[in-house]
Amino acid sequence: MTATVSGLPPILLCGIVFLNLVHTCACEDLNNSTPSTSLGGDQTKRNPQFKATLNAHGHMLDVLDEYGEAFVAFARNTTNPVADLGVAFGFTTKEILKTGATVYANDLSEDMLKELNDSLTEEERLRCILKPGNALELDFEPGSLSGVLALRWFHFLTGPEIREVVHKFFTWLEPGGKVVITCSTPYSGRARSFIPEYEERKAAGEEWPGFTTKQIQEVGGLLKRESFHKMEPVILERELKLAGFDVEKAGFLTRSYYPAHWQLDGREYCGVIGVKPKNL
Repeated sequence: MTATVSGLPPILLCGIVFLNLVHTCACEDLNNSTPSTSLGGDQTKRNPQFKATLNAHGHMLDVLDEYGEAFVAFARNTTNPVADLGVAFGFTTKEILKTGATVYANDLSEDMLKELNDSLTEEERLRCILKPGNALELDFEPGSLSGVLALRWFHFLTGPEIREVVHKFFTWLEPGGKVVITCSTPYSGRARSFIPEYEERKAAGEEWPGFTTKQIQEVGGLLKRESFHKMEPVILERELKLAGFDVEKAGFLTRSYYPAHWQLDGREYCGVIGVKPKNL
């Protein structure tokens, strides 16, 4: 099985090709936290771990929320491959592989994908196609994927980037295929100082009220990123519908396993599940 990426030669099973690593794809925006720390219990009744990425683009979180769980359940019945984008060390990829599905695993870091590959069984490697590079620059044949998973990195994108990549997802998916996206919201302890500005911009009707290039003040320091894009479910839902998806589910997600000062009111994250209509 092969796939093309931005006009480059085909990528073979478990092969690696370098792409221009322009944009940040990450699994969790936790740059001011301590690597690999256990942070209390969550819905799964265990202590998830935050593992720092090798390229300083956040952390990987080794737990599935309800949206990740829904995608894994969906993958059990897929016939075409699914794409897991921004996987870091590949926790979600390995959960999908357990279902028997074939997975395109993407991340900016070749080293993290190598670590993922080294952790797989020989049989799993036959179903895991590594695609390092910027997720925004990937390309798949139209209708070739059964699913696309994009967890915890949409808050690093601009509005136009979000709109463009969601349309790409729609093109890549077969009729009946699903996309699952999660993203951070303004309603967290870390972004508390940004909430008044966000609410004002939302009330004024701005299309992307949660995008900012300001440094957001948090307890104990700043969120140090060139930009943030905090979103609510209604924005993710809007963008999926604009691309042609039917929205199966959209809502807020609590992060009860976060440190107390990162939490707020149970709306720290949001997610959406979109389905490409079968009649296309």
